[in-house]
Amino acid sequence: MKRLLHLTILLALIAFIACDKQEDVDRAYTDYRYDIVTYLGQNDRGALFEYLGHGDSAAIKLQSHVNVKDVKPWQRVLLRYDFADQAAGADSRDIDVFGCNAIFSDSLRQSMAAPDSLPCHEVKLRSLWRTGEFINLHCQVEYTGKARTLMLVADGNDLDADTVDCYLVHDLRGEPATFWRDCYASFNVGALWKKATFRCLRVHLNDVTFPDTEYYDFNK
Repeated sequence: MKRLLHLTILLALIAFIACDKQEDVDRAYTDYRYDIVTYLGQNDRGALFEYLGHGDSAAIKLQSHVNVKDVKPWQRVLLRYDFADQAAGADSRDIDVFGCNAIFSDSLRQSMAAPDSLPCHEVKLRSLWRTGEFINLHCQVEYTGKARTLMLVADGNDLDADTVDCYLVHDLRGEPATFWRDCYASFNVGALWKKATFRCLRVHLNDVTFPDTEYYDFNK
């Protein structure tokens, strides 16, 4: 009976210590969000960002208290953060920033070249989604250690059609590929999205994760 009592007390003590240690863990490693957002620049309080939810959700300004270096205004970034206020539903929120990394950030381009002539090296798709006027991409690409080309290119022959075919141009520029690593990109398609004749943006990519999926449609 004494052994059982001692064991019970020991287990309770271990549980108490474990809970106490959890409280010491930095919330930067436990409570955070990952979002692709637009860096708007610095104001007198710190870096300012704009968040757009899926589809046509209203924009939310994210006010931080940090300085961001090596990122230009209007560039898209992958932001790791958490809300510092309780103002859910507001159009402006204070945030704590834990990490900010620039990603491939570009506007939709166009080409008159035949689609099968475009360099479209393979990727491993993780997610493809729209937020406002941006098409966002999370995938894996093969590492080269050198600069590469990553663009979203519209078929210039059908820009006035209701459905416009767009292709993920991915060019390793002749560099040897090694292991796969995560990649994030965001493309502003606003110029096309606002056209009166436009109804559907159709994205084609050379994907080894879902090779049987020919394209992904984003309807206006």
